[in-house]
Amino acid sequence: MELSTHNPILIIGAGVGGLSVGTLLVKDGFKIRVFEKSGKLGGRTASMEFRNHILDNGFHIMPFYKKSAIYDVLKSANIVSKLKLAIVDKIAFFDGNFHTYPKGIGDILKLSLIPLKSRFSLLKILLPMAFTSMAKAEQLDQTPLTEATKKLDSHSKTFFDAVCMLAFADTADHISLGEFARTIIRANPFKGGTSEFAYPDMGGYDQISQVMGNYIQENNSEINIETTIKKILVKDSCVTGVVLSDGKIIESDCVIVSYPAYHAINQLFDEGVFDDDFIKHTNRLNKTTSVVEVHFALSKQIDTRQVVFPVGDNYTSKGIFFISNITPSVSPKGEHLIIVGTPVKPEETDNPARIKEIVSDMKKELSKIYPDFDSALLWERPMAWKLVESVVKEPGLVWKNKMPHSVSEVKGLFFVGDSTISYGIGTDSAAHSAILAHPKIVKFLKKTI
Repeated sequence: MELSTHNPILIIGAGVGGLSVGTLLVKDGFKIRVFEKSGKLGGRTASMEFRNHILDNGFHIMPFYKKSAIYDVLKSANIVSKLKLAIVDKIAFFDGNFHTYPKGIGDILKLSLIPLKSRFSLLKILLPMAFTSMAKAEQLDQTPLTEATKKLDSHSKTFFDAVCMLAFADTADHISLGEFARTIIRANPFKGGTSEFAYPDMGGYDQISQVMGNYIQENNSEINIETTIKKILVKDSCVTGVVLSDGKIIESDCVIVSYPAYHAINQLFDEGVFDDDFIKHTNRLNKTTSVVEVHFALSKQIDTRQVVFPVGDNYTSKGIFFISNITPSVSPKGEHLIIVGTPVKPEETDNPARIKEIVSDMKKELSKIYPDFDSALLWERPMAWKLVESVVKEPGLVWKNKMPHSVSEVKGLFFVGDSTISYGIGTDSAAHSAILAHPKIVKFLKKTI
């Protein structure tokens, strides 16, 4: 039997969080309307075409593949087959030589990056993490990862630096020990986990969002792009609808916000809806991770690997991602695409001279690692991003310490996305948030039918 409310459920934002919760609600028979201010689906995972290459907005990856929250959403709606995925498993460290990235705890003993004695030191830290419970990992959410690694030798620390770049796109000093432990647990095959990663074989990480968007539109619901929400209307502590930028009012008793909660609280409501303490509490989540990433197009393949992590303080480049090695569909025939990235201070993303210096350093490093780089380079496209991913992992701001999915002040208002209660990194955190919020939203909706 098809469920419905008097008016469609309104979802603000067509990123992974909004589309994930939309997919789950449509699967249940609810009618939804999604509003996205940009011209594309995907939010921060949107891609674009440039000189016949598909360029992602940053490097994104589906962690743990079939154990990921995004995969669970697709599987729940029976649309996994709509998304062909390429496995990302040819990963290496580089410290002057290449070293294979360990795919599991057992591989640590074979890790040529660090001396044998250091490998045993690593296992002493990683094994207890891998076999602990999620509940015990929560108790470590206030502790920085560096508390566990500060006594390790420099070789072992390079391992953590590289893992943090792959799993969190950040440095170890910004990571919660609890979030790192949950990552290790979810990668432990002895606890039903996996260390596999994947990327859409069709090219462009936003293909995941497109698959969910198609499902929503094929099931009696709609997505409105280039449509901005000006205000969420609240009367007598209940949601009554939204106001579009053109002044049009759309009525609904259920509104889901799927972009950073701290922005929504400050931008979309009249004064007095939330008290100052709540606003202050929410604003603490507004922590940014910033990154400079450069797309390079090459006329030849300079490596057969898919991901390389330069380790040590001597490298500006912290991750080299060979996108066309993952799937050739991102590039025209005879050309190859890589992204090189590094975390930076937020103010550096506003400094063109500093960005130019970082790009120059990256190119020098690539030339040194790959002697054919200079002669193969066709063009480069630098990007500087201010991300909001640190709300996922910074000590004291992870998991249950983030924004709740609903608030007592306003009935019918829900929040999803990586700034809300969830674990994981970026897009998978947003999907996990949607999975957690979904039953709460359904419970509310069934009461209003």
